Amino acid sequence: MKRVAVAVAVLLMGITSLAFAQDGAPSHRDIGVGFHNVEAPLGIRWWINQQKVGLDFGLGYSSTPAGSDPDESVTGFTFEFGVPFVIHSWERTHVLLRPGLLYDSQEVGIGAGPAFDTRTETTFAITGELEAEVFLVDNVSFSAATGIAYQSVDPDIPGVDSQSSFGTIGSNFTNIGFHVYFLGGGGH
Repeated sequence: MKRVAVAVAVLLMGITSLAFAQDGAPSHRDIGVGFHNVEAPLGIRWWINQQKVGLDFGLGYSSTPAGSDPDESVTGFTFEFGVPFVIHSWERTHVLLRPGLLYDSQEVGIGAGPAFDTRTETTFAITGELEAEVFLVDNVSFSAATGIAYQSVDPDIPGVDSQSSFGTIGSNFTNIGFHVYFLGGGGH
């Protein structure tokens, strides 16, 4: 885990030395609502540093009836944070390098009736993505991303250890992100 944190820190320091935005970059407001990740769909993207670096915050929440006992419910929440860096721009498009973190906690129902109980499965992920943000009109964008992720899942089952994985990730047409920018300077 320490090696992953060090790798992310080195990546972030290297990114800041890149020559970021290009001439002809999209013109939009600084703060928008929308999402990057469908697990955390209540989100904000806030551009800083002359719209060369951004901050993404996302939140997801669910409360559903437990399948084994309709009188009980299970809840879950997700927090997501990312730092998009503009590495190239055209008239209506940003190409972003976006390191991110995701934390997900989901209750799982066990048993029924008076014996109903829950366990809480948690997931922690560190991601590195290449994102394309395309502006259909001023201040409205859609985006998709591809990249890599390190993920650790704790199933909250006695005697079962957390499991870690590393692999590729990507968005497809069913979970494309979007942002509507309407606050802050910049843009029209």
